[in-house]
Amino acid sequence: MIGLLSEEEVESVLRRHRVGRLACSTNDRPYLVPIDFAYDGSAIYGYSSTGRKLAIMRENPLVCFEVDEIEGPSSWRSVVIEGQFEELTDDKSRQYARRLLTQNGEIPVLRTIMDGLNEHVVLYRINISERAGRFERRDA
Repeated sequence: MIGLLSEEEVESVLRRHRVGRLACSTNDRPYLVPIDFAYDGSAIYGYSSTGRKLAIMRENPLVCFEVDEIEGPSSWRSVVIEGQFEELTDDKSRQYARRLLTQNGEIPVLRTIMDGLNEHVVLYRINISERAGRFERRDA
């Protein structure tokens, strides 16, 4: 059976995970990448160094984000979010995002930045406009 996740189940899936998939598109070319993220109950927060993903989101800020839990071919949960990319430039927003992304002492994996979250890292927020979750279970 395939069904809809409740709002509480959607919240739970988003709060349990730290890696999701971000989809963006420009010039009729979609681009999908895994990202480390944090969720604060109202938005998705992420970070990146300069590259293709940032260039695309700056050109077209409408994005899609997905998190899933897969137990097997017929046992999974998935949350899909539609939203808008917003680059965080003020100190207060950047500090908030940095705190979320490093909560519990976790340090984000920085692939190209050697000295941690500094001014060369772009911090961003995905402002959620729509979200939905689905599941599949054999036993239902």
